Amino acid sequence: MKKSANIIQKSSENFYYLLLIKRNSYKSFFIILFVIFISSLNASAQQCFFHLSTADNTESVNKEGRTYFVELQNKGNEVANINLTVLNSNAEINPDKTDNSKNVNLTATILSEDGLTILNNVQLQPNQILKFLVKITVPVGTSIEHWNSMLLKATTDLCPDYSSTLKLHTFIPNQNDK
Repeated sequence: MKKSANIIQKSSENFYYLLLIKRNSYKSFFIILFVIFISSLNASAQQCFFHLSTADNTESVNKEGRTYFVELQNKGNEVANINLTVLNSNAEINPDKTDNSKNVNLTATILSEDGLTILNNVQLQPNQILKFLVKITVPVGTSIEHWNSMLLKATTDLCPDYSSTLKLHTFIPNQNDK
C-alpha cells in the first residue's frame, strides 16, 4: 500500500512538473510572438517617415497669385515614392478665427524650384529633401475678402495608412484697397 501511495505521489509530482513546463513553454512562445510582432511594426514604420514643412503657411494673394515654398523630407531609411496632392479643404476655422462657410475655392499647382510642373509622384532617397513650390491662383469671378484653405498631402503606396499633411491658408484681399 505504501508502495502504491509512493507511486501515486511521484506520478502527481511528475504531472505537476509537466504542467509547469507546458505553461512556461506557452509563455515563452507568446513572448517570442509579441517581440516579432512589435519589431515588424517598427520596421514598417521606418519605411514610411516623411515630413512636409513650410516657413509660412498663411498669406494673402495678389493679382499674380501666391507662392508657398515647401520642403518634403524623407526621414525614413528606404527610397520612397511619394504622391503629392493639393486640394481645396475649407472645412476648418480660418486663421483669423472667422467662420469658414464663405471660404472660396482657388487653383493650386505644384511646381519645381525652377517653376516646372511636378507630376504627382516624386522619388526621394533616405534623408533627401525636395524643395518645391505650391502656386495658388484666383479664378476669375472669385469673391474677395474671403479665405481659402488648401490641403497639401504626401502619401505612399508602401504605407497606405501613413501621410504627411500641410494646410495652406490664403486670403483674397480687395486689390482696390492698396
